[in-house]
Amino acid sequence: MSLRVQSLNSDTTFVLTFTHPALRKPFVLLLDPWLHSSPYVYHPLFSNQSHTTQPCISSISQLSPVPDMIIVSQKKMDHCDEGTLKELDWKSAAKETLLYAAPEAARVVSRWKWLDQKRLRVLRQGKTMSVELRNGDEKHAAGDSAGWLELSYLAPKRLWELPALHNAIGIKWVIPRQTEQGNQIFSILFSPHGAPVAALRPWLSTLPSRTQIPKNETSTQTVSPQQPNLSLLVHPFSHIHSLLGGEIISGFPGGISICRHATVDNWISAHDEAKDVRGITAGFLRYRLWDVNKVKKDLKGEGIEGVRVNMLQAGEEVDIELC
Repeated sequence: MSLRVQSLNSDTTFVLTFTHPALRKPFVLLLDPWLHSSPYVYHPLFSNQSHTTQPCISSISQLSPVPDMIIVSQKKMDHCDEGTLKELDWKSAAKETLLYAAPEAARVVSRWKWLDQKRLRVLRQGKTMSVELRNGDEKHAAGDSAGWLELSYLAPKRLWELPALHNAIGIKWVIPRQTEQGNQIFSILFSPHGAPVAALRPWLSTLPSRTQIPKNETSTQTVSPQQPNLSLLVHPFSHIHSLLGGEIISGFPGGISICRHATVDNWISAHDEAKDVRGITAGFLRYRLWDVNKVKKDLKGEGIEGVRVNMLQAGEEVDIELC
C-alpha cells in the first residue's frame, strides 16, 4: 500500500496515485488542474499570472492512467481552469471520471455547460463524501479491500477570514483491517492557500492520534498522546500578503500552526512557483520566502521534528509508504 504524489506544474496541480494489492489498477486523483493560460482576477489589467516553469505535460489528456477523480478546491482560474479541464476526453477515455468541486468552483463549472451534471459532485461544509476504491481483481478474497476515500470541504465561517481563498480539502484513505486496532487511516490535507486552524480543527480531531517520540534525548519537543496524526500536508511554504486585500497565502506561518495541532509526517509545498504576476495589484504584493532548508530549520527551531519536507518541481514525485 502506498501513495505517490507527483507535481505537474510546480504549483498546485498534483496527481495522487493510490496503490493497493486489492486494486487491479492504481486509483488516480488529480488536484486543481492548471497547465496553461494566464488566469486573471476581474480583468487582465487588474491582476493576471502565468507559469514561469513549464509543466511536465502539455495536456491532462496525456495522463496515464486516466484520473478516476478530479478535485477542484476553489473557483480561481489557477485552480479551476476551463481550458485544462476540457482537454480530458470526458466522453471516451475519461467516461467514468468524476469531478468533485468546492461550492463556488462547482457553480463556475456548471456555467460552462459542457460537463454532464451527473458527473459533478459538490463538496459542502459539514458533509463527508465517500468514494469506494473498488476491488477489480476477483482473485482477492472479499475481505481484502482497498477501502474508500472520505472527502471533506473545510472552510472558515468568518467573512474576514476570506473563505473564498482560505479553504482546504480533507482526504482520508480508510483501509479496513481485521484487527482490534480498527481501520487504518492515511490522511491528506490539501490547503493550497492555507486555512485557519479553527476551520481545520473539527476534521483534525477525527484523525487517529499518535505519540511522537523525540529522535534524541536532548529534544525539547513534547507531543500530547491525543495529538492527531496527519499523514500528508500539502500547503504553501512562502507567505504572500496584499496591501489591498490582506493575506493571500498563509505560507509557513499557517503551516507551522497546523504542525502544532497535529503530528505531521510529510509536508509538500504547494502554490510556491515563482509565477509571472502582472497587473495593477502586482505592486501591492509582499512576499516572505521559505525554501525546503529554511522550512526544516524553522521547524526544528520550534521544536518540531520528524516532518519530511519536500518541494516538488514539475514532473518530480515522491512515494509515501503506509505503515
